[in-house]
Amino acid sequence: MEKEQINDVNDKPQFAIFDKIVSLPLIRIIKPIYEWKKAFWIYCFLGFVSTVSNYAFTILLSRTFHLYGSVANVLSWILSTLISFVLYRNFYFDRTDNSFFNELVKFASGRGFTLLVEEVSILICVDFMGLDIRIIKLILIPVTAGLNFLISKFFVFKKKA
Repeated sequence: MEKEQINDVNDKPQFAIFDKIVSLPLIRIIKPIYEWKKAFWIYCFLGFVSTVSNYAFTILLSRTFHLYGSVANVLSWILSTLISFVLYRNFYFDRTDNSFFNELVKFASGRGFTLLVEEVSILICVDFMGLDIRIIKLILIPVTAGLNFLISKFFVFKKKA
């Protein structure tokens, strides 16, 4: 039974685009690794896109526009949360019976919690202690990624019983 569940997780229709990408000539070399834990790798890829957008906008806003680290982080959070929601809703999690708006509100609420964790950390480490925001953001990435996955899986995209 467990093997069937794993195969079902790895054979979602929305994964088809990733299957095609991994079948391209230069990328085909990683296909065995991709097939091994397809759902995990797709989640990581989508998370990478979201994380890079969040990190890049935070650095851009704080360094180029000289915003406080915590302000830059909130503005980049808004953009990366919208990017993440669209990516995860369309390419990773199964659709629920909830409306688009309902899922978006739950998703943003969950991400808001991890933003709070991030903001407190940045406020203390960057704004008060003067540590480099680039390093602090890199340290916070795995913490927020893990929390975001758990919240999305068990709260946002959970099917109604």
